[in-house]
Amino acid sequence: MPDSIYTRRKFLLSALTGAGALYTTAATQALAQNGSKPASMNEHGKKAHSMRMDPLVDQFPRTDPKMRFSRPPETMGKQMGSVLTPGLPPLGYERDGNVKVFRLIAQPVERTLTRGLSRAQMQKELIIPKGYEQFRPRTSQPKSMLAWGFNGVCPGPTLEATEGDRVRIIYRNELPEPSSIHWHGFELPFYQDGATGYFPFEARRPTLPGEEAVYEFDLIQSGTLMYHTGFNVMKQEGLGVGGLFVVHPRQKERPVDRDFAILLQQWTFHPGNPNPNVTVMEPSFATFNGLTSPTFPMLQVNQGERVRIRFGNLSLMYHPIHLHGHVFELVGTTGGPIPPGARWKDVTVTIGPGESRDIEFRAWNPGTWRLHCHVLHHIMNQMPNMPMGIAPPEGMFTHLHVKPSDPSYDPRSPEAPWIYPRKAERI
Repeated sequence: MPDSIYTRRKFLLSALTGAGALYTTAATQALAQNGSKPASMNEHGKKAHSMRMDPLVDQFPRTDPKMRFSRPPETMGKQMGSVLTPGLPPLGYERDGNVKVFRLIAQPVERTLTRGLSRAQMQKELIIPKGYEQFRPRTSQPKSMLAWGFNGVCPGPTLEATEGDRVRIIYRNELPEPSSIHWHGFELPFYQDGATGYFPFEARRPTLPGEEAVYEFDLIQSGTLMYHTGFNVMKQEGLGVGGLFVVHPRQKERPVDRDFAILLQQWTFHPGNPNPNVTVMEPSFATFNGLTSPTFPMLQVNQGERVRIRFGNLSLMYHPIHLHGHVFELVGTTGGPIPPGARWKDVTVTIGPGESRDIEFRAWNPGTWRLHCHVLHHIMNQMPNMPMGIAPPEGMFTHLHVKPSDPSYDPRSPEAPWIYPRKAERI
């Protein structure tokens, strides 16, 4: 068997043994060479995807046992742009003349949403002073899910390009049913949109399991855009088939020192079941880039740096994301940059389903500041219908750590002098 092909059993076993908390083993193992046999063909050269999809008897297959899974492309893990997507590896591109070529492989993926918080971890990571012992936080359990994603991760990696670029995305479908990619928010030719189906007015049909499709178009806009399935959307997007696509403007208004991207998603599970339930409207897990606190990493910046945070929402609900300690400026939507005269300042930005929002600020105020959704149920996992006690931070919750420019300065000290710049210098 070629090294570049996994069986389903080996894929899941390798993911279980080597995934770690951030992404599956498929994204971390050595990347294989091309030239292997198409996953749609078995060892006898016959079609391997012969599953019948009868809605009266369909058992909702999460993976085709006959399918073989490719390793991630060689560009997976290569940071070729400026955007950091915490908790997810970057995706680089190849060059074909003036065309930037990206590769996306839709696959079943195991994703660790949270490592949980055990009693031993509390003793190691928390400080519980004397007299507070009876008020210690409750423990929380680790949680993994069997989802659908791209290149071995869920959500998919962030793509980056520049306004004016021509891009080509080579898409391979290793899901157990037809799928496609819709380029969410893009102005592009109708044929390239990827919102596929069986109506006669639709330009193309979805990609069958084991087969490939190519999308190619010019980028004539800039902004924080998204990509997600364009077929059987409720099910497939609900299982995680999506990601962010950042298109930088040809001429930048002003440079930023740190550029972060965060995709908002939500999931529901029955007890003991790792398979997301996409049929309910009350999610039990809310994630940043497929992770909850305490597993989602802290955003690290230096005092004085200009910071941009991009949020995209592929969940069913609105999320008011609140930042402590700073006032930011809303500088972009899914439609692109907001003209300077139309921007506004705030401390909470609400992102609706299918929307993106970009915020910018000067990280002038040292400390470790909370960044979280202000819907209270979205900062805890499972939303237990029981006495909660002291609930640890979970869900859409992290911190922005602003490292002081003076190494001796301790923002936790009540004696530390607080020096603040003029209002115009704080944005």
